Amino acid sequence: MKIFIDTNVFLRFLLKDDPDSYEEVVKLFELVEEGKVKPYTSNIVILEIIYVLVKTLKISRTEVLRDIQDLFSMRGLIILEKTNTKEALKIFKQTGVKFADCLIATQIKSGTQLCTYDKEFFKIRSVKLCKPGDFV
Repeated sequence: MKIFIDTNVFLRFLLKDDPDSYEEVVKLFELVEEGKVKPYTSNIVILEIIYVLVKTLKISRTEVLRDIQDLFSMRGLIILEKTNTKEALKIFKQTGVKFADCLIATQIKSGTQLCTYDKEFFKIRSVKLCKPGDFV
């Protein structure tokens, strides 16, 4: 199974601020390490993680960099960089979902599910969704 891991999934793992979500993400990441799930994410997700941790939560850049490097050493993780800005603008106009999420939606290929806790993605019909808890 192929999944695109969204920002909030990585943040639940790093912050451990919701024990139930944290446990779900740990189990998901175990499946990744076992090779049962093929993980994807993007440079947009990395940008959002760094922004939240450094700017919003005031965590040191050194600590954030270490955490990011640890996360992205995950087995088989592919970081997608290509987006479709025209399509993202169309999604943005149709749904009102934040633009970064619209860009992410354009990165998700057929046969890949977006693994997220973000309910806003339900407004984007072209994206197949799952939650980390679906793997428990």
